[in-house]
Amino acid sequence: MKSLIGKVALFNRHTQRYEEADLFRGISTDNVAHVEGRWRSIFDMRRREAQASGKTMMEVNAEDAHWEWGKKSIEALTNPFVLDVFVLECGGGTQAIMIVRKGGEECFSRHPEHLRLPIIYVELLATAPWNRPVLVADPVYKGAGRVMIGTAVSLSLEEEYGGRIGLHSLPGAEAFYRDAMNMTDLGVDQEGVHEQLRYFELPLSQVATFLSRKH
Repeated sequence: MKSLIGKVALFNRHTQRYEEADLFRGISTDNVAHVEGRWRSIFDMRRREAQASGKTMMEVNAEDAHWEWGKKSIEALTNPFVLDVFVLECGGGTQAIMIVRKGGEECFSRHPEHLRLPIIYVELLATAPWNRPVLVADPVYKGAGRVMIGTAVSLSLEEEYGGRIGLHSLPGAEAFYRDAMNMTDLGVDQEGVHEQLRYFELPLSQVATFLSRKH
C-alpha cells in the first residue's frame, strides 16, 4: 500500500535537534487510523474550545479539521493514474499527509509565464495537529509542510513538468504559501468548488530557487 521513497529531516522543537523522518508514497491503514484517531481527537477538543470562546477554526489553526482523510485516501489509492498520496512519519507517528492530482482541469497552469502548461496540483495537505503553533501550546516538529511541498515539486520534476505546482489555500495558510514557500498569489477564485479560496503556483522561474533553499 505504501513504499519508502526517502529520508528527510524534521526539527524537533522540544529537543532542539533534527530527527530522521520517513517519506512514503502511498498510505497504510495504520496511517489512516492514526489520523482518524489521534489527529481527530485533538481537532475535536480544540473545536469545542473554540466554540466556547467564540473563536473560528481559522483562529485556532484548524480549518482543515473536517477533512475526511480515510475517504480521500481510498479515492487516491483507487485512482493511481490521476491521484497520488504521500505520508511523512517520524517519532512513531504520522506527521503529515498530502494528496496530489496529476491529471484533470486543475492540472494546467494559470501562471502568465507558462499558461496552460501541465502542473502537479496539490489537492490536500495537512500536518499533524501537535505540530501547529496556536493549535497547541507547545508544538513538536517543524518543517513537515515544507517537506510535503518539496515532495510535490519533486513529483512535478519526475512527471517532466519542470517542478511546477499549484494549489488552493485555506485562508489561514495563505502566508505560509506566499511568504515561506515563495509561491505566486494568483488571486481568489470567484466560483466553482474552490470559490473564495486563493490560488497559488510555484512557477518554473522559482523552482531552482525553491530547491536551493534550506528550509
